[in-house]
Amino acid sequence: MKKTLTLLLLTMALCLSPLAARAQETAARTVERTYIATDRDFYIAGDNLWCSAFCVNVATGRLSDLSSVVYLELHSASGVALTAKIALDEGRGGGCIALPPSLPTGSYRLIAYTAQNRNEADYDFTGIAAKTLSICNAFSRERVEGGVEVVSEAVHAAPLPGCEEGPLLLFAPAEAAPGEKITLTLNVPEDATVSVSVCHEDGLPHGDNASLGGFLAALPAVGSPRMGTDYTPEYEGEIIHGHIAGFSPEKKESLIGKFAFISAPGNKADIYCSEIDTSGRLTFYTGNIYGRKELITEIEGIDTLENCHVELESPFVEPALPAPAPMRLSASMSEAVSARAMAMQIERRFASDTLLEYLPRRDNLLFEESLRRSYHLDDYTRFPVMREVFIEFIPELRARENEGVRDIQVRVEDGGSDPRFYRRTSLTLLDGVPVFDQNKIYNYDPALVENIDIYPYIYFVGKREFGGIVNFVTYKRNLPSIRFSGNVRVVNYQGVLYPTAYTCETASGDYPDYRQTAFWHPLVSVRAGKPAPLTCKLPGYAGTFTVTVEGMTAAGAPILVRKQISVR
Repeated sequence: MKKTLTLLLLTMALCLSPLAARAQETAARTVERTYIATDRDFYIAGDNLWCSAFCVNVATGRLSDLSSVVYLELHSASGVALTAKIALDEGRGGGCIALPPSLPTGSYRLIAYTAQNRNEADYDFTGIAAKTLSICNAFSRERVEGGVEVVSEAVHAAPLPGCEEGPLLLFAPAEAAPGEKITLTLNVPEDATVSVSVCHEDGLPHGDNASLGGFLAALPAVGSPRMGTDYTPEYEGEIIHGHIAGFSPEKKESLIGKFAFISAPGNKADIYCSEIDTSGRLTFYTGNIYGRKELITEIEGIDTLENCHVELESPFVEPALPAPAPMRLSASMSEAVSARAMAMQIERRFASDTLLEYLPRRDNLLFEESLRRSYHLDDYTRFPVMREVFIEFIPELRARENEGVRDIQVRVEDGGSDPRFYRRTSLTLLDGVPVFDQNKIYNYDPALVENIDIYPYIYFVGKREFGGIVNFVTYKRNLPSIRFSGNVRVVNYQGVLYPTAYTCETASGDYPDYRQTAFWHPLVSVRAGKPAPLTCKLPGYAGTFTVTVEGMTAAGAPILVRKQISVR
């Protein structure tokens, strides 16, 4: 642990060094643009919109290692339809957006930006980082005002022509049988990262969007825009901003220097802390919180009768944008739209999460599992009160009382031969949520607790130091029978999308097979000279399927390979 503390002090010293200052200055000048590859350009309301993100440093033309989250907004002529976030790791990320079934028919613009882009004086949200998508609602006559142009002539799209641009080679069968399992093999002479899709060509029109190659070719025109410093680049993950609400101005000074916390029940990794500044504002530096979750917000060390609370602020810009070009709609599209709508309904009804492959992600490293000491209470129900659990069963814990205030202490190991109970407050959690009134834990019913996990070292959460961590994990994992103080709030939080691939393959194959996107993988790494095989199970109907591989090499060269498979 001494090594850990020494490293922490060294890191803090480096942060103040001229070298670190120059690094921060360089980061502040970095200009980024993010290209979003999607599985298709035409969707049915209720479809899944599969995304693959390529965040590129404009100056180098290579993937950017600066930002760790990119923000997406879907706009129509009527305004913002939905928002999403994608986690970035070395410039790459992916996710799936579930389009609401209530979206009206029309043309939509998908825009992408990072926190670093917000430092640009005149960032163009409709520039090369934007693309136009068509969305048709097959179950409603509602249309986006000004977003649809009804035409009498037939509107069809021929299958996309095959092409090979860049150094990647794609080996795929030219013909296959319905329901057949095929292998796609990728091969490159230099390292590359790509997205791969296999989609049915049903005649619905493709959008007039630039490819990643066109995006990269347009980067020099971005130039060197004037950069500000209002927004901190999100190096490790999303920076969540908030403020204290409901507190009288005359009492505001009593909050300065206190700490606010956000946490996710059931996930001990998602715990973040912010010191309250002189204006009552909060800044939580996260490592990215994944998925839609309920977050617990609370303020440490204030009167339980106070009604003030933490309010989190939206990170989305939601700029006013000109309407995209209207979607052309004709009667000739009716049959294909109906088939696509049927496919969407069947997929939502019968497909399950077994079709998804959750890809590796970068998690918060607050807890080192190798240091955990876990006590399982299932066989120790003879302890009727928590005090006896501490005394009889867990030597690393003790409870002390001072003027009616209970303090649960952890026996901390600091690298010496004699572990000691640390005088500073421990971080006491119930199902991953901090409980600062430790009397509530001391009086908690042990019959509700399955495990007690102890981390016997000194930890820092933000600027807050704790003498060890103890997490009381209940059977239900949902904070049963606990009553929090008045400042605690439960808020719905939109985290970054889980990076997922779509293999469309089940062990049983016991549901109707009408899928339109047969395969999607947003993050395929291909090593030089090492063929990368991918297995895809084709749907059980005939037609033409297009395999699209889009990406870039480590040197920044674009890749676009497209081949057709005739299924009959």
